[in-house]
Order: sequence, then structure tokens, then C-alpha cells
Amino acid sequence: MRKFLTLIICMFFLINKLQAQDLIVTSSGDSINCTITKIAKDYIYFTFKHNAEIRNTLLHVSQVNVHQKNYFSEPEIPANYVFKAKFPRFRVAIDGGWQYRLAKLPSGMDPFWQEHYKKMKSGFHYDIHAAYFFTDNHGIEVMWSQQFFSNTLRDVILFDEAGNPIASGILKEKTIFNYAGANYIVRFFNSKKKNYFLMTFGLAYMGYVDKLIFNDSEFSKMTAATLGVNFGIGYDIGISEEVGIGFKLSFMGGSFSNYKLTQGGITSNETMPEKTSEGLGTVKLSVGLRFNK
Repeated sequence: MRKFLTLIICMFFLINKLQAQDLIVTSSGDSINCTITKIAKDYIYFTFKHNAEIRNTLLHVSQVNVHQKNYFSEPEIPANYVFKAKFPRFRVAIDGGWQYRLAKLPSGMDPFWQEHYKKMKSGFHYDIHAAYFFTDNHGIEVMWSQQFFSNTLRDVILFDEAGNPIASGILKEKTIFNYAGANYIVRFFNSKKKNYFLMTFGLAYMGYVDKLIFNDSEFSKMTAATLGVNFGIGYDIGISEEVGIGFKLSFMGGSFSNYKLTQGGITSNETMPEKTSEGLGTVKLSVGLRFNK
């Protein structure tokens, strides 16, 4: 986990050094360090000099900053000039999808229970994100996520401490991961500013709830809380100026050793055996709606 976090932090420092460049047009109609050669419906064509070489290129109109009329009294850029780039500052994302738990099952487990917990490894989730971007590429977001896992066993027999059968019936196990926290988010638009690639990384509260239900009655409940981490990469496709769809691959993880166990109306604080813990790591595939403003 430590190597993974180090790798992600290094990636974000590298991404933070990438800066978008703007074509600047003055109030007198000319441009800074380049010559406008043609203005089309969606693009501005221009030439500029780079390393003694004349180059031709173009910018989509969405990449050009729009400034107040007659802002400059001279064609030079004032010392106190601040760029006023136009870009969507708010993003709300609603996701749903499939996930898979990464923790390994203990060795030597009874085959009956091993098969049960294999089925408990996969499940479904939903995520809600709300982000604010302070630049075109960088922002912060808050998120809420729930992951659900479950399986049902039939013809289960319960035994007392002496090994005598005391009941039989249907046993259901339901597990929920709750995740609430904040992320740092980076996005890169395509040339038309309609689609964008994004990366997120953050820390949060992560809660764990596991219930055993025998013949429709709660048999036991296990709860715990820990520090969680998440990292995601995704791609959003704009359907209109403000609405789109998105796809995301993400990792969410954490672990705990201390937990609360409730049985027969009595709650006790428990600790797992030494050098063991419950791993909460999952890989998630998500798809959902995007709202930008």
C-alpha cells in the first residue's frame, strides 16, 4: 500500500507541472507573439516563431480566453494581468457499477465456507461526486460511495458449543462498505473542450458493516471504521454543453483489526488475531451521468 501511494503522489506532482497555453488577443485586434492568419467558425489559425522556425497551428475557439473590451490601453500585457479563462467550474457525477474485493481468503478454510466467501468477493456500488475546479485542469471534490456484497446459503445447520445441532434454515450474509471523503482531481480536455480525461486521488472515512441473517432474523452484526484511500482514472463524454456520460476505473482500499460484534443484543469490542486484519481493497468499474456548469 505504501509503494502504491508513493507512485500516485509522484504522478500527481508530474501532472501538476502540465499547463495549458492560451492565445492572447489585445484590444487593438492583434496578438501577442503570434500572427492571426484566419478566423473560422470554430477555429482560429495563426503562425508563431519557435527556435527560429515559423510554425502554423490552430486553436479551437473554446481554448481562447475572452476578455473585457478595451481592457488594454496598450498592446502589451500589463504586469498585473490575470488570465480569465472560461471553463466549467462545477461537476456532479453519479455512478454505478460492479466491484471485486482484492483481499485473499485464508488458507485451510473449509470448502463450504470458501465457496461462500468467493461469491462474497463481487458486488455492486454507487458513487456520488461533487467537484469545484479552481483552474481549467485542477480541482477538489467531495464524494460518497457505498459498496454492497451478499450471498445466501440454504440448508445451514447451527451447532451449540458442545457440537449438537440446534437449528437449520437459510443463512444470508450482507456486507456494506461506506466511504465518505475528499479528492484532488485533475482533468484534461480534448481540443473541442467537450470530452475530458480525469484522475482522482483522496483519503476518507471508511466504514464496514457485516450482518448474518438466519431465517430472516439478525444473528450477528460486525462493525468497524478505518482510514480509506481511493484512486481513479476516467473519461467523460459530453452529450451537450452541460450533460455527459462517464466511464471510470478506480481502486478503493483500507483495513482494520479492531471491530464491534453484536450477538444476542450484547455488543463487545473485539480484536483480530495478531498480524491479521480485514482487507477492504476493491477494484471498481463504473458508468454514470455527468453534469457540468
